[in-house]
Amino acid sequence: MIWHSIQAVVVIFLLIGAGILASWQKWITPKIADAFPKILINLAVPCMAVYQFYTNFDREHLLAAWMPLLVVAVAYPVMYFAGRLFAVIFRVPKTRRGLFTVLFSFSNSVFIGLPVAQSLFGNPGIPYAMFFYLGNTTFFWSLGYFGIRHDADLISGCRSHISVGEILKKLAVPPIITILVMFGVVLLSIPLPDFIVTTAGYMSNLTTPLSLIFMGSVIYEAGLQGLRFEKNIAYVMTGRFLLIPAVMFVLNELAITLLAPFGSAADLLLMRNVFTMQAGLPVMTLTVIISRLYGADVEFATKSFIWTMLVSIITIPANMLLFQYI
Repeated sequence: MIWHSIQAVVVIFLLIGAGILASWQKWITPKIADAFPKILINLAVPCMAVYQFYTNFDREHLLAAWMPLLVVAVAYPVMYFAGRLFAVIFRVPKTRRGLFTVLFSFSNSVFIGLPVAQSLFGNPGIPYAMFFYLGNTTFFWSLGYFGIRHDADLISGCRSHISVGEILKKLAVPPIITILVMFGVVLLSIPLPDFIVTTAGYMSNLTTPLSLIFMGSVIYEAGLQGLRFEKNIAYVMTGRFLLIPAVMFVLNELAITLLAPFGSAADLLLMRNVFTMQAGLPVMTLTVIISRLYGADVEFATKSFIWTMLVSIITIPANMLLFQYI
């Protein structure tokens, strides 16, 4: 199992290396790289949701999905406010506390999370990764987004107004809509034509290579500037790789104890492992994009992204080794 985990991580970083090579050769330019997230978010990830839910779930399994969804719904507010607390404890400058909280609390659940779940846990782990993504994205737009906008307001000296409609619009992204639709399809036992399922399967296979090649292009474009280390990045990594996974692990252990009569031991254990692994991944790519868009500390966001990506070379296989003994 450990050797399999190491090989899976090597494959992940070889694909990232392919993205770096393609960018170095100018096969992927920044303009071309901009298309990758659009393809992933609008096509590949929704198709993965269709394929995985339709082929791996039936009505009985989906009715049991309230357990992982409940765990995520409880865990994210706890992790977010832990990030707020540590921003104060670590004396992070007020102009980057909102961004720091997001970097500390939210993980890269699409571009890294889905490939890692597929590589390390196989198809059974993908639905749990989807549930994690659902919580990650929902709480990012309903909590984290406000923090980054507040930082930008402090830096600019202006005050922006964020409406409920704006937040709801941000949540209406194709992956979330597709997951919700597939809940209905599976619960109502609606048959899908074979050509749709087959097409979704082919498209879902794009998720891992495109995600990781895109990550490689981002690392290349950041250059040496993105490797300049600072103290607050160490604090971000403390949250990403130690404190937040620990919080997620403890909450999952509590859930296993309380919910054991409602689910199989194997499913609960898989949920714990997938959720803990997802919670300990690099920072969200979206934090860099949103920071740049609204005028928050994009340099700090980019550096945090680069460093957490590099350190995850060690932490991902280390976590898998740890799971063998707990």
